[in-house]
Amino acid sequence: MLALIVVGVMSVIALVEPAVADRLTLENGVVEWLQVILDAGAALLFGRILVRNARTTGRLSPLDLAIVSCLIGLILGEVDLDRVLFGTKVISTRFLVSGKVAIQWRLLAALVVVGVPVAIGVFVLARFRVFWREGWAAVAQPWGRVLAASVGLAVLTEIFEKQLGHVPGVPKFFLEELFELVAAIGFFVAAIGRRVVSL
Repeated sequence: MLALIVVGVMSVIALVEPAVADRLTLENGVVEWLQVILDAGAALLFGRILVRNARTTGRLSPLDLAIVSCLIGLILGEVDLDRVLFGTKVISTRFLVSGKVAIQWRLLAALVVVGVPVAIGVFVLARFRVFWREGWAAVAQPWGRVLAASVGLAVLTEIFEKQLGHVPGVPKFFLEELFELVAAIGFFVAAIGRRVVSL
């Protein structure tokens, strides 16, 4: 319901005041920061569940770990933390081979950017049966279906990001940011639903 309201309000703004819609959806604009706040809230809620369940059961859920990791990755991508800290995208090869950046910073960046995701990926793959079982159990729940739909929307938005910027009649980043905001709302709603179920 909330997502429909947001889509409706943003659509009206785009039709009536395209310049306002453009300002709202610019890089580091209001809509992008709303996404970050919602994604951070979802990451915190899922993270609390991950930690609580790990303490209770003595095992780390690969599904919950993957969810929290992906949300953190989304947040870091949206706020461009690497550009703020280093003035360039750390994920880029240009940063990792740059002679202008001290080797210890490049090694640290490689460790964080490559090492952490690889370690999480290996952990999840080593427990793939549990991950698969937990994933199907999640999709059987309303919160899991909301999460799956939100992941699908976020992935499709990323795949068609360039094409979305060329849709006539709307500001360049409007559709991309709107779809990402709807996905972020879904992540947050799914996290709340998961928290309620796990209480």
